[in-house]
Amino acid sequence: MKPDVLDARQLVRIEAVHRGFLYQHLYLANCLLRAAAAGIDKIVVEGDEDVELHGAIDHLYVQVKTRQGSLAVGDITGALERFTVIRAEHASGARTGTARFVIASNAAPAPKLAEMLAATNWPEDVQLHWPGGPIVTASALPQPPIDVSAAVSACNMLAGALPFAMLRPDTLTWKLAGVAMLAASGTPPRSDHAFHRAELPALFEQLVVQMQDFPAPPAVYRAQIGEPPLATGQRVRLLSGLSGAGKTAWIAEAATHLATPAVYLDVGEMPGPALASAVAREVAAKMFGRSHGALGEILLPGASGIETLGALNVKLGQDRLSVHVVIDNAHRLAPIDLKPIIDQAQNIRFLLLCQPGAASGEIAALLGVDQETLGGWDEDTIAAAIVEAGCVADFADCERLSRLTGGLPYYVLNAATVAKREYEGSIAAVCVEVETQTNLVATAQEIILRRAFDTMPDRIREVVAALSLADVPLSRDEASAYLQKACKLTRQNAVSALRQLPDSGAVELFSNAGIKVHDAMRLLGRAHIAEGGEDHERDIRKLLSDTIIESIQKNWSIAKVALLVRLFGQLGQAKILVEFATDELFHEMGVWREIEPFLIAIAADENEDAETRLWALDGLVFNDLREGDIEGGLARIDAMRALLDDHDLGPDEWLAWAMKRMLAVSGNDDAQGVMDMLAEVEERLPESDQHHRIFRYNRALAMFKLGAYDLTLQETEPLGEEYYGLLGLTPDQVFARNPSAIRPLLPKGRENRDDLKHLADTLDLHAQTLKKVGRSSPLARIHAMKFYELAHAPQSVIRVGQDLVDDYCEHRDFAGARDVIEKTLLPTVQALNLVSWVVPVRSQYAVILAYSGRFDAADTEMRRLAPYEAGLSPAGKGELQDQRRLVSHLRRFGPPPQREVVIPPAMQALLAARNGPAPTPQQRRTKVGRNEQCPCDSGRKYKHCHGR
Repeated sequence: MKPDVLDARQLVRIEAVHRGFLYQHLYLANCLLRAAAAGIDKIVVEGDEDVELHGAIDHLYVQVKTRQGSLAVGDITGALERFTVIRAEHASGARTGTARFVIASNAAPAPKLAEMLAATNWPEDVQLHWPGGPIVTASALPQPPIDVSAAVSACNMLAGALPFAMLRPDTLTWKLAGVAMLAASGTPPRSDHAFHRAELPALFEQLVVQMQDFPAPPAVYRAQIGEPPLATGQRVRLLSGLSGAGKTAWIAEAATHLATPAVYLDVGEMPGPALASAVAREVAAKMFGRSHGALGEILLPGASGIETLGALNVKLGQDRLSVHVVIDNAHRLAPIDLKPIIDQAQNIRFLLLCQPGAASGEIAALLGVDQETLGGWDEDTIAAAIVEAGCVADFADCERLSRLTGGLPYYVLNAATVAKREYEGSIAAVCVEVETQTNLVATAQEIILRRAFDTMPDRIREVVAALSLADVPLSRDEASAYLQKACKLTRQNAVSALRQLPDSGAVELFSNAGIKVHDAMRLLGRAHIAEGGEDHERDIRKLLSDTIIESIQKNWSIAKVALLVRLFGQLGQAKILVEFATDELFHEMGVWREIEPFLIAIAADENEDAETRLWALDGLVFNDLREGDIEGGLARIDAMRALLDDHDLGPDEWLAWAMKRMLAVSGNDDAQGVMDMLAEVEERLPESDQHHRIFRYNRALAMFKLGAYDLTLQETEPLGEEYYGLLGLTPDQVFARNPSAIRPLLPKGRENRDDLKHLADTLDLHAQTLKKVGRSSPLARIHAMKFYELAHAPQSVIRVGQDLVDDYCEHRDFAGARDVIEKTLLPTVQALNLVSWVVPVRSQYAVILAYSGRFDAADTEMRRLAPYEAGLSPAGKGELQDQRRLVSHLRRFGPPPQREVVIPPAMQALLAARNGPAPTPQQRRTKVGRNEQCPCDSGRKYKHCHGR
């Protein structure tokens, strides 16, 4: 996906410049690989021409051109003029040998240039090479590739023929391209921009030795979130990550793209005092291995490791050379052994790879550097890896696996292997069993982290285990109060333990929200709690639920509510769960997956009282009807009726059953059944305005499902006006106002959420009905979205927003559609982690991008969504496939023109007056840390939320 920029044309020009330079560097790499066999003595880059090849007699001057279209006369005029000057110098003897000239281009000549080539006055010593043109006869030159990808492939073929079987051809290609770029810049040791024939075998061998010291990169490398480059300009860096975080794969892949030499040292088994000698020896061999004199100056007999390193540092400075040294497992070294080496070698850039813990923290403090981390794989990358492993998952499953593994690559791949072998490829199944600790096959994550967990001091292990039950950050005060009760600690001991936790490497720190055990470590902590017995586990969960309730009262978030729901379910608090499930707004929070299994168990528990079981069924039916599962809903409605028949339940329970049955039978087109239920409900309806409004809405909804649209409109219009009146508003007051500007207009001293939600439902139904009868009412949808937002009903905001996007597309206002999806839908889905909406909203976004003419971006988004397809429901698959076909159709035939939308000056003034000027962005004093809580209050880490 191309970035959004102020000047798209400028971006195209910038891309073309860089593409041209890369193409030229790869052309030179191809020449380097051919040089020895072709008898070339020296190759110069960016001398008089882009590439110069000097042989014993002939001198080839090559001008390299890249173009999107054909090569025009104006593109080569300057080159032909320079050729004339160079030719004259050879003729006068100022330059030796015979000059020949080549223009190598990825584009064929335009008609006028083709005529010039065929003319008798075209210079005999000038050739034009292009893909598909005359076969290049000079063995030193390649046939110009058509683009960068073809240039890479051509180099790989030549590199694969070299006698270095251990080296991947593409690795050598990219290293040569990097060396070419270094020479083009005149950076030492290539101040003369030249490569000499005698050094080419040594150059290839140096690159081979250099890269073979590094671990082999994976055949398919998948980048992690916010992945840092290997070279940043900092002299000393420290990258910390748990075992399995992908540090070694990252460094192996990053080194293949590094233009300067690099040395890799795994010091896992190395004594600290020997490190200085090892660094000096490896760097000297890498940089001066072919220069025996230089090695003699550095590797002095009898010198200590620090003295040798000092001599090496001086030599590197004198020759203005740069080298990177990667020290793996640096946490196994004593910081006191590392610091003198870092201080002594000022001309070496160091990257230290560590596992988190006390040692890495001490190293960072001693060297005065921050600990960097790898962000793990995001859900799209996890999905791609899962599909390649032969497994199936939807977005929710990938998000769940991300939480279980922390997104750490090795753990994700191992979970996929276990799922393939033991669970028929179902990622959902392996997640369930790992979460409940019932999996028979231990994952690598459990085995590796068990070692770290078991070696913790007893008190720290107990603290980590207690905190492992919380998958949201706790403030330090909350954590301290909880640990005092859960681990029976004094306040002083609890605070002391919290201070020691960062050294354990088991926790993540959030400057704003506090502390949380690393996702990958929580499995071990929860297993440790379970080993204490059911009573102990229940007591700990009860203490945590009390802590979360207090936390929600201070700082509400969906993540905390989801955790509380799980705790209530695990504690068997059925009545509280049922209260959640029967609150319509609870269904908007995106935590239904958390509560559904508990409600199913409550509804089936014959030892539970009938009233609780009926309301559990009511919550389940509500969700069935939301998702269109009429048959499943009717079965549960029948179970509700059986409870009513067998027990003396009240009018509210009967009314809940009747309303649900009326809506269910309307979904089956049973008009008579609906009319019978309407009559029965109306007769027994309590004398309450609130009950009557709810009944009228459900009656209108039933009429809509039966296709009686006139009757629906007759109900929704006055009902909407009534709800406006209850809220003290008029449509004119809502028009052109943002939700934040509407909230102050609402009645004070009363709870407005239910009325806001019901008004939004009514407006949404009104808009849907108008569309059915061929009329349009985008204003009703816009107002419905505002009221849903005020009622904190995010899933309805997204659902109605998607309908609004479709309305805009029907009216060819694609800019308006994109505005809704980018400013409202995508941020809402991401901030609240509404996993069930990710694929529908993103696939719709791909369509909007295609309507906007951004076909490459649309195709990219569809490719990222493709791995989720196998895990979708049949309806979800059909929707995704329809969107993909639509994107393909729009690319092939083009989208309709954007309708010009003109906002009258008076309307612009009204918008500005009602919503006020755009707020001035508040400047944060410090940058948001990637591992801090996201400022959007989602409860997720910044790197997994708005920091992606």
